[in-house]
Amino acid sequence: MSGRRLRGAKLVLIASLLLGVLPACQRIGERDFVGKWQSSRAVTPIHLAANGEWEIRQDDGRVLQYGIWRYADKKLVWSFKQGERVIDDPTVVLAVEAREFRIRERNGATTVFRRLPD
Repeated sequence: MSGRRLRGAKLVLIASLLLGVLPACQRIGERDFVGKWQSSRAVTPIHLAANGEWEIRQDDGRVLQYGIWRYADKKLVWSFKQGERVIDDPTVVLAVEAREFRIRERNGATTVFRRLPD
């Protein structure tokens, strides 16, 4: 194999390895959702805690709604108590970025969450 072909083969190998690593670096996990968010569907921010709890909490600290959340199978599952029952509301995660994520609600609507300073 000539020197030029060998260098070309090495570049192809390196590029293939890098492309194989990049998707692994972009895996979505629960840590991507922890923080304070503004939903496109609500005025009051939602807080997603690392321990799996969520709260819709006003600036004065008053909690309006709360429950448990988890990320599984490319879905955010919101759980909350309604009367004596616990309701799970799975929503498909469409996109995740550092400052924003999007989910598809069960009715087909898209909700956008934008990260707020803590």
